[in-house]
Amino acid sequence: MAIKVGAALSLSGGFALQGRQAARGLRLWAEDVERTGGVAVRDRDVRLPVEMVIYDDESRTGLAAARVEKLIAEDRVDLLIGPYSSALTMAAAPVADRYRKVLWNHGGASDAIARRNFRFVVGLASPASQYFVGILRMLMHVAPSATRVAFVYGARGTFPPAVIAGAERYARDNGMRVILKAPYPPAREGLAALGAQLTTQSPDVILGVGRMEEDVQFARTLKAQRVRARAMGVVAAPLREFSAALGRDTHGFLGPSQWELGARYRPDVGPAPAEFVTRFRDRFGGEPDYPAVQAYAAGLVAQRCVEAAGTLRDGPVREEADKLDFTTLYGRFKLAAPAGEQIGHSMVIVQWQDDRKPIVWPPEVAEAQPEL
Repeated sequence: MAIKVGAALSLSGGFALQGRQAARGLRLWAEDVERTGGVAVRDRDVRLPVEMVIYDDESRTGLAAARVEKLIAEDRVDLLIGPYSSALTMAAAPVADRYRKVLWNHGGASDAIARRNFRFVVGLASPASQYFVGILRMLMHVAPSATRVAFVYGARGTFPPAVIAGAERYARDNGMRVILKAPYPPAREGLAALGAQLTTQSPDVILGVGRMEEDVQFARTLKAQRVRARAMGVVAAPLREFSAALGRDTHGFLGPSQWELGARYRPDVGPAPAEFVTRFRDRFGGEPDYPAVQAYAAGLVAQRCVEAAGTLRDGPVREEADKLDFTTLYGRFKLAAPAGEQIGHSMVIVQWQDDRKPIVWPPEVAEAQPEL
């Protein structure tokens, strides 16, 4: 007998990079559960291993919803792990809520998910509206004259608008001026025109958010056209593949990260961050980015809630999620009841400095000074 854990993840399509990392994180968690003796389920008086069922949602919202329904209705999974990306999570969440099945949401950070008040969605990540706030807050401290801000964003989904809305609100509340807010153009010619517009308007700060490939193309355009600003950042910057795509042109880019090894969390539950990284590297032959850690943490949080509730029944497990306040390798877990929005976890800001990616904000965990 085993606890059946199901997930719909993007093993192909536009979110495949993050989805494959998440799948590896989940598989490593399942192996660690078995290695440490299983999940304690009090009402069955037993410790159980984990059996993983992972389907490819192909980065498509309709398929994500269908895969989640199959996991619940046909496979009858005990624990349901959410997809990567806000759009796919938004598609899966109503299905989980209809079946009253807890969806452990590691990869959907859009504020729109919490606003829908899905009772059975439990979020681990900091909300999208906070993604660029850390960069702006940092600049207020280290470069207070950098007040002219340009925002560029992807046109698809609820995540990019939520990131920009939160940043725009923070900027205006703190005396900054938004001089440009524009969508990513659909063609490279449009990006060249956007680069020329940014050169003309000379913002102090340029921040972009979209899908991985959009952020990469935007960053390439900024470098190719020698657009100058005190600070430039994109949401994809913390991913190692961003650096692989841009090479030396990565230098200087800032980005918000849901997790970095240098944050040095001291977990109450599960392995220390360095131990996880070592095991991930040994198991898969590469370095983990935050999507892998988020998914691993989703397993840990679900496990902790099951053990606290003493059962696999979704109602009591969901109630425990509202009550618990603890730390994993991913950081603090604490929910704002009843929406299931994460309020305990905090983000860090990283910057590529040559071939390093140190944390540069907040000061209490910073590994280097920001280069502006």
